[in-house]
Amino acid sequence: MRQRNPKAGPPPPLQIGKPFPDDQAILWAPVEGLTRAMELSPPAITITQGALREVIRHLASSPEQELLGFLIGEPCECLRTKRRFLCITGTLRTGHAIAEDEPVQIPDAEWLGQQLEVRRRRSTLIGWYHSTPYLSASPASLDLETHRARFTDAWQCGLVIATEGNEPAGGFFRAHADPTAGGAYVPFYEQVDDDGILEGGKFRTLIDWKSYSTSELVERDENERSVHMSGATRRTEPDEKIHALPLMIPQPSIDPIGSLPMRSRWVGLGISVAIALAITFVSVQVWNARRLPEPPVAQIQHQRELVVVPNAAAVAAQRRADSIAAASAIIAQGTGPLPASVSATTAVVAPGAPVAAVAPAIAPPIAPPIAPPVAMPSGANVSAPVPAEIRMAAQSRFDSLADSLEHGLHNYRDRRTDFGQKRLSCKDLSYGYRAADEALVGLAKLAGDTRALDPDRKARYNALIAGMDTVNDDFDASKCKRI
Repeated sequence: MRQRNPKAGPPPPLQIGKPFPDDQAILWAPVEGLTRAMELSPPAITITQGALREVIRHLASSPEQELLGFLIGEPCECLRTKRRFLCITGTLRTGHAIAEDEPVQIPDAEWLGQQLEVRRRRSTLIGWYHSTPYLSASPASLDLETHRARFTDAWQCGLVIATEGNEPAGGFFRAHADPTAGGAYVPFYEQVDDDGILEGGKFRTLIDWKSYSTSELVERDENERSVHMSGATRRTEPDEKIHALPLMIPQPSIDPIGSLPMRSRWVGLGISVAIALAITFVSVQVWNARRLPEPPVAQIQHQRELVVVPNAAAVAAQRRADSIAAASAIIAQGTGPLPASVSATTAVVAPGAPVAAVAPAIAPPIAPPIAPPVAMPSGANVSAPVPAEIRMAAQSRFDSLADSLEHGLHNYRDRRTDFGQKRLSCKDLSYGYRAADEALVGLAKLAGDTRALDPDRKARYNALIAGMDTVNDDFDASKCKRI
């Protein structure tokens, strides 16, 4: 018996429980004239038609070269009969072509690559295959040397298929443990596909080898290509004359070439205009559909209000009246010099003096120049009247800001209603609150002390303040953040 190589690792586990395919397999045996050995037959070799197709198509892809590949599958044991057999279910192709004078048929790189691929697929290496020009009566000595060097288990096998010769040929082989005994071809089982079982007990087979025979009724699958090269596809011999094909020159067309259809220049312009109109229409629809947040009321630009400014003469007259009032206050106290604007036009009458004595001192009224403001004494209680134009402008400004605040309160209440019905977000509600709050700040700065307001505006101011307090409480209850 052959000794197992210790570097090869433990034997693969048996797939116990898989039945042997007796009813769906074709037994092929070597014909007479080939070297056969019954002791090398067990365990039986079974190969599925799927794996056999992969081998045939690989070798037929380049029949003029000796291509190399590997057979993978699982060692099995039938649970009913306790019969052990090898089930070849797949192949591993390589791109290596064996040269005629190459002593090593399986290079180290190809061997290492297939070992890694077998582990990745979690399968077992059953054997190897390659093509050969001719099939000899016994396995070639180089094939046996390669098999013993790479495949250390006695149950592993090799497969050779001839690409030339008079008839298609091929076969599985194993090597004896004794190198001097050589090797022999062994039988194998072709496991037929489900659709390969025909009527009348026939099987559809992929084997066309004349080196093997079977007792089953088989029918060759004509749709599958063969590895064997026929006479029409063999390589050309050096002495064989190559006949050139006749040169085929096409005749010119008899029909005259018609004029190309003219395309109106208005077609392109019309298409461009239509596209532009479509883009414009879509842009307008998208712009109208956009829902932009309402800006705060305080940011709305109000119309400019007309403020009446008194002219220079009115200002001068007002300042003169203020100066006279200041002088009267100083005279009443009896201290302090007279203002410059009063000394030139006003005389102080002593008690008991006649009016005529002071009459010449009074100059005719002349429009005085604009004098700088006179510093009022700290003890003087003089209040200058506010012009009617300025008072009216302030009242108009108050009414405008009050209207803005009232509008902001109404806007917030509308937003609060929509927010309660979940039609607005917290952000939109915060915009409404911010607008009302900014309007309140502007109104409060203008109003200042409410004592300066007339009764109607004072009542309106207090009502707006109360409304804003209600808005503050309502916004706090909404749990929304201020922005």
